[in-house]
Amino acid sequence: MDIRKLKHFVALCDHGTFHRAAEAVHLSQSALSRSIQSLEQEMGVALFDRSGHRSLITPFGKALLARARRMILESNEIHREFALMHGGDAGSVNLGLSPTPASVLLRPCMVELAREHPRLRINAFMGRTPELIDELRAERYDLVVVDSSAILDPEGLDIERLPDQPGDFLCRKGHPILAMPQRDLGAVRRYPVSCSVVSGDLTRRLVEAFGPDGHPDRLVTFCCDSYDIQREVALESDMILMSVFAAVRREIESGALVPLGLFPPSLVGRYAVVRLAGRTPAPAQALIYGIARRVFSPWAA
Repeated sequence: MDIRKLKHFVALCDHGTFHRAAEAVHLSQSALSRSIQSLEQEMGVALFDRSGHRSLITPFGKALLARARRMILESNEIHREFALMHGGDAGSVNLGLSPTPASVLLRPCMVELAREHPRLRINAFMGRTPELIDELRAERYDLVVVDSSAILDPEGLDIERLPDQPGDFLCRKGHPILAMPQRDLGAVRRYPVSCSVVSGDLTRRLVEAFGPDGHPDRLVTFCCDSYDIQREVALESDMILMSVFAAVRREIESGALVPLGLFPPSLVGRYAVVRLAGRTPAPAQALIYGIARRVFSPWAA
């Protein structure tokens, strides 16, 4: 059913004459008359009785009027919501993040969206990269931000690599290791070491950089997906944190956590924003892409 014809019908109901209704909808009287006749033919009933210059609504017209108003309202709301969505001000995004991207991206992303797009709904879920990719393929997520080196099958995915993220072993200010004349992996292994889950690719690069003792199975004593917990433990004990710098930016800038300077340039975190290929992204997704690029860029190697 043509919404324009319904608007013409409602205008005639409201104004009572073709002359006033035509002025209200910016049509000629003849064009409005043709529109009403077309609607009556479509419905198969007379919607108005003509009485002189006035048009009197019939019982069929009365039955249609309330529904027509609701349909016009719904049409207006759809256009309004689409306009808001086009500007990123409405709609929802199901966002999946692996542990490091969640720690780096989620807080600044939500701060910006809450300030600039307060009606946009973000459903954020944390998980491991393989599971998040599976959920993306099942269309439970709109996009995911994950460890790109852990994406085993890129087919059917649109993958945008983010800038590589440098990292290191980090310890609290005043940690005993900072007083050692020589800091190396042997010194690090005297203390407990924490990190989030390590991909096969990063495991290989750790072993290349530090030898067999660099393997997470030998090195890591506390594996946890929560950077908040890891950060607090490192700040309150002698545990050494293995992390990209961006995940502990504020602690590094304040001097609370100190990099030990042991990671070679090859030991970087590799992350990407991923969505299903061939799909039209909602404007809100473009906002998240833009925030991710900005948040990750300052720490690019």
